[in-house]
Amino acid sequence: MKMKLYCSPTSPYARKVRVVAAELGLTDLIDEINVDPHSSPAELLAVNPLSKIPVLVTERGETLPDSSLIIEYLLTRGRGVTGLPRGSKRWSALRCEKIANGIIDAAVATVMEKRRPESIVYTAYLDRQAALIARSLEILNTETSGFEPEAPSIVEISVGVALGYLDLRMPYLEWRKSHEALANWYTGFAQRASMVRSQPPVV
Repeated sequence: MKMKLYCSPTSPYARKVRVVAAELGLTDLIDEINVDPHSSPAELLAVNPLSKIPVLVTERGETLPDSSLIIEYLLTRGRGVTGLPRGSKRWSALRCEKIANGIIDAAVATVMEKRRPESIVYTAYLDRQAALIARSLEILNTETSGFEPEAPSIVEISVGVALGYLDLRMPYLEWRKSHEALANWYTGFAQRASMVRSQPPVV
């Protein structure tokens, strides 16, 4: 029996898991089941009462209802993702990962806020998320020289997925214009098979 991954093709959290699985060579061991968490389908609620994705169900029937938890589990099942460095460089790497995750969170929050009726959309909240993303991109732009060029770690995967999600949901930011180093790095990273396979559809 294969593992089951409840996901959505546009979810950046699910995409992180899918990219990690591909880099680890585990894709063929996982059946992807696309669900809409906002409609709370019974199949999803049966494995995650929070009605959130992604959720991984292992071959033993264990349910892992969070992208970070799923990735931690997958890293025990395969090889191909570079581990984080030790010493002081570890904290720098983890900082980049958290900043990338923050970009994803802010972009998702922006998308959700814009789904509200226009009359009650909180513009100040949207402005705050955009400012947060801008500051975070500035930091990541200065860190690209430390990114692993061949075998990515969870840092590069998180950054790559974050930038891909900005392209999908917030293209009007045109982040490449003022972040040349980051844009150059992403051009190459986006061509990895794991990123191409998990490319979300244009919505």
